[in-house]
Amino acid sequence: MVRALAGAAGVLLAGTGLAVAPAAAAQQPGDTAPAERPAINLYVAPDGSDGNAGRSAQQPLASLQGAQSAARRATRSGLPVHVWIKGGSYHLGRTLQFDDRDSGRPGAPVTYSAYPGEKVVLSGGRQLHPHWSTYQGGIQVADVGSGLSLDGLFVDGQRQTLARYPNYDPGTAVLGGSTTMQDLAAEAKAKGWTDVTAGDVRALHCNTWGGASFHITGMAADGSLGMKWVGDNNRNLACANPQLPYDAHHVVAEGILQELDAPGEWYYASGTGKLYYYPPAGTDVTRATVETAELDELVHLAGTSAEAPVHDLSFSGITFTQTHRTLFDHPYEGTQLGDWAVARTGAVYLKNAQRVTVTGATFDQVGGNGVFMDGYNDHNTVSDSTFRDSGATDVQVVGSESAVRDPSTWQHMVTALDDTAPGPKTQDYPRDITISGNSMSGMGVFEKQSAGVNISMSRRVTVSHNTIHDSPRSCVNIDDGTWGGHVVEFNDMFDCVKETGDHGPFNSWGRDRFWPLSDDATQRAYAKLDVVEPNIIRNNRIWHSSEWAIDLDDGSGNYQITGNLLLNAGIKLRDGFFRTVENNVIVGGSIYEQVSHADNGDVIRHNIVLSPQPYQNVLSDPAVARYVADDNLFWNNGGKVTLPGNWAGNGLDAHSAVSDPQFTAGSPWQHPSMTDFTVSGTSPALALGFTNVPMDRFGDGRPGEATPPAVTWPAPPVSVTVDSQPEPLMGATASAVYSDAVMSSVGLSDHDGLYLAAVPAGSYAAAQGFQAADVIRAVNGTAVTTRDSFWRLYNVLPPGSTVTAAVWRHQAATTVSFTKPTGDQTYNDTAGVEYTGPGWDWKGPDRGGANSYQNDLYATTNHGDAFSYTFNGTGVDLVSETNSDEGTVDIYVDGTLLKTVDCATGTRQYQQTVYSLTGLAPGTHIVKGVMTGGSYMIVDAFTVHG
Repeated sequence: MVRALAGAAGVLLAGTGLAVAPAAAAQQPGDTAPAERPAINLYVAPDGSDGNAGRSAQQPLASLQGAQSAARRATRSGLPVHVWIKGGSYHLGRTLQFDDRDSGRPGAPVTYSAYPGEKVVLSGGRQLHPHWSTYQGGIQVADVGSGLSLDGLFVDGQRQTLARYPNYDPGTAVLGGSTTMQDLAAEAKAKGWTDVTAGDVRALHCNTWGGASFHITGMAADGSLGMKWVGDNNRNLACANPQLPYDAHHVVAEGILQELDAPGEWYYASGTGKLYYYPPAGTDVTRATVETAELDELVHLAGTSAEAPVHDLSFSGITFTQTHRTLFDHPYEGTQLGDWAVARTGAVYLKNAQRVTVTGATFDQVGGNGVFMDGYNDHNTVSDSTFRDSGATDVQVVGSESAVRDPSTWQHMVTALDDTAPGPKTQDYPRDITISGNSMSGMGVFEKQSAGVNISMSRRVTVSHNTIHDSPRSCVNIDDGTWGGHVVEFNDMFDCVKETGDHGPFNSWGRDRFWPLSDDATQRAYAKLDVVEPNIIRNNRIWHSSEWAIDLDDGSGNYQITGNLLLNAGIKLRDGFFRTVENNVIVGGSIYEQVSHADNGDVIRHNIVLSPQPYQNVLSDPAVARYVADDNLFWNNGGKVTLPGNWAGNGLDAHSAVSDPQFTAGSPWQHPSMTDFTVSGTSPALALGFTNVPMDRFGDGRPGEATPPAVTWPAPPVSVTVDSQPEPLMGATASAVYSDAVMSSVGLSDHDGLYLAAVPAGSYAAAQGFQAADVIRAVNGTAVTTRDSFWRLYNVLPPGSTVTAAVWRHQAATTVSFTKPTGDQTYNDTAGVEYTGPGWDWKGPDRGGANSYQNDLYATTNHGDAFSYTFNGTGVDLVSETNSDEGTVDIYVDGTLLKTVDCATGTRQYQQTVYSLTGLAPGTHIVKGVMTGGSYMIVDAFTVHG
């Protein structure tokens, strides 16, 4: 039928020599136009000839460039043009370039399709025909020609591993196995690496916020490597060395011949043209298909401008594969105040493009991004496609900074606005983009700031019915608030954030014009200047292995989060305005209000939250933030549900209830893999305003598609732990960086330092320059790791001395120089005290510490156990608890036994000074106590005399 249609049954279009399919054949291959409109059909095949007219499947063209030329002529007719590509691999010698000459018309597009039932592969490399010989051991070598831009090797269609140290370990998530920079230097020295400038280093970002990658520029005699950063992250200023912003514990070196020592590894010496390959067991290299990856882009569509775009083009059913890693050969550009730096390139690249569709495609192991929409793009679609193991992000939708009013960067924050007009400044941004029905997995093979979909400086992007999983960072990321209107709906997202930290499967930032401004009222007034339309996150199923499945980070505002099923994690609302969280089912997670602005406009209602702690707030005072929370249903399988302190006093959840939601599929505690959370008609949630969420419409709907893991229920929470125990410091409240929530709220990737949860106005700490949410990371140049490490540094400093503290504040390093206070100071039992012996137990307010200083104490029942406290002053008091079961304690000062104290009294008395010493010479001293009698010895606090 196809041959008859394209040949004898077709009619010729005058002046073109091209076959026109008549309307009667509308259902045959080659005619996708409505039946009443004819279509012009062209054919291309690997065994064709560009000397043919391409009018029939029997006389196809040989190249896509030839088909493109014919299609350009055919568009003069105003009819739809359909280029049918016969099955086979098309190794492109150069990128296919499309411009406005290739455009179709509305209703009459130009379509490039795989011929029905046949697989069409566009490859960015070439097929090699090597003559192999043995190099050494199991390694083979062949001469394939010098000077190739060869960045990837494929054997029988599978990407092979560039020679690396350490060897690739598929069972290790982070970088496929990594090592330390110190170990890397030792390896380089031991093996005497040569040609090091052909090698690269890939690493995690210093805070594990994505990746950081480097060209090797040389090697010193000790094996240490000179490295030049490629710029693949926008947060290098958050690192101690912005020029080398890597995590020294997670690095990999690649492209070093001396590391070619494992099956599947390869190395190419550009100067000699030698290709080295260590074939896996069972691979017959003489019969294998060997292909390279050389081109960055396969298809490049670019109009002249937004006013003269390339338009009405479609690509259907094509496999795109074997592109060069753009990580090391393409410049990166930071995206304002987002965390992302992007390489504006992809296997399919679109700029100044309108009504361009990529559908039914397969993006198989591309080296960088799959699809990149750059600048002006309008009503483009990526649909029903499969993305597997992309080197970077599957679909990037990124506008130009030229469209942004008063753009800030991390290098230059705009703190006074010149332009307060809402919305974009120019047309150089994508809008009305659809990304739907796709299966996306394994992205970020090389770049670790990656996602299934990344959106930046764009408007009205719809991400719907996609299945997205196995990403090192996001599943879906919205990098900034410009300009909103995005809809993320009916997606299935899971197993993301596998190699990085402090992130959610859905992640956003909103560091727009309002964010660098100085006060809450001004920020609130300008919060919608850029996010002019609300972003809608609805009806998704999201599973995550950490705290928040939906992570609205720094400044994310004007969001509507409705109807989502969140498994194993909850929602973070940090530092933004106007977020509505409504009608969601949160299974095993909490809602986190973090770093809340005054009168932030948040609304939390009609949700079902299955958790012992429905809310976990950090630096968020509801009396100031004045968010609304009500008509929610909480349930903990019949166990205790704890709300934050004075929650009811602030008018929150006044009508909410603790009750069984009555899921029709049963209890998720008994069935952790349960995925249907429909409630019965008698559920108390319905009376509170909850409405059932569709449970059968998540993801792309393909048979056999992957699904999320089971829920892992958290251990019962403890209201205060020894790490979260508040301690006084100069009138401030201090603690360890005790949870991932605190770590995220201050913008760190580790738990090191002393965290200042509160610094009251008028306190000594405030007068010395400290602020709430500061983290003290070093004292006088010595790093603070654990909380005790701070106190052991601080306690020996002389009263009145000047102290330099390295402080992490507002996600950047700063310094506070302060004077240690003089006079009497009281320190808690957790403030650097050393406890020795097996009987010690810390007791918080829920376990017997109530009524003690700071509502906690240390206790032991073991005779011979001891405490030791080092201080700088002229005397010290030991504060303890006395009771009939308290016993005797031997007190030593600077190694000398001074007194045996008896702590027994007839009744229990809290916060008692049981020993006091004054008159010591100013300086450092040690007070020690050893339990010698009774049933208990208790340490509550120490008062140091300055």
